[in-house]
Formats: sequence, structure tokens, C-alpha cells
Amino acid sequence: MTTTQISTIKEISTDGFQVVGGELFTHAPRKSEPSCSINYYSISFNKMSVCALNSCDRVRIEVNPKTKCILIVPVTVKDKDGIRWTKNVKEPIGKKIECKAFTQQLYEMWKWESNLGYRAIGQLVSSDKKVMMLYDFSNPEIYKCKEFSKEQVK
Repeated sequence: MTTTQISTIKEISTDGFQVVGGELFTHAPRKSEPSCSINYYSISFNKMSVCALNSCDRVRIEVNPKTKCILIVPVTVKDKDGIRWTKNVKEPIGKKIECKAFTQQLYEMWKWESNLGYRAIGQLVSSDKKVMMLYDFSNPEIYKCKEFSKEQVK
């Protein structure tokens, strides 16, 4: 702005204004935040989730029905409940994991709407000196998913 433009801007008092906290605004997770997204047919993790757990190839998913939390535990190939959660071996990134039986249970248990998707930001936690990723879905970001046919929802 030029000095002339600045001098024509009306001066006001900011008395009475209050700052609106950033936490009141829903935002899509930034690429720098680990996140987990769930829709009626799948669960997916972004690249930051994989990086936060040292690009481990396999994890076990644990659910706390009461707190609406999902815990991601790095495991070896020997863990019978472990799943591969990455793609691209050279530079691992998260992938979409088709798991209709699992996600439908979550939707029913947590009383979610099947046409909506749910996303939570992850945070590193530890238990018994083991580092894990915790996603709290008690207050998720909610977004509209594509419409599903009645046959798909069954």
C-alpha cells in the first residue's frame, strides 16, 4: 500500500473485540499432522502417521469403544493381528485399507452416519516403553462421503 492509501483507511478502536480461538474452526489436517480417516468401507492413514512411527511396515489396530480412540501399535510380521499399513517400499506412505467389516462395526458402535467420513489427528503416546499413535475420535472432523447404494451398505 502507498502512503496515500494508508491515510485514507478509517481508524477504528479495537475495544470490545474478542479473539476467536483457532480451535473453534474445523480444518483439514495439515500435511504435517498425522491423521486417520474412516469411512464406511475403509480406514486410511496419511504419510505423517507412517513417518511418526519410523516408517514401520506393519501395525496392529486396537480400539477403545468407550473413549472412541484408536491405537496404532507397530508390530513385526510375526504378530497374527498385524496388518500392512504402508505402500511404496522406497518411501513408505500410508494407504487406504479396505475393511468393511471393521469400519461398519465402528459406525454402529459409535453411532456414526454411513454417508459421512470421520477424521482425527494422531498423537504419539507410549506404554511400557513402546511408542504408538493414538487417534481420538471423540470429537472428529466430519466430512461428506460419496453416496452409497443400498446394496453397498448391506
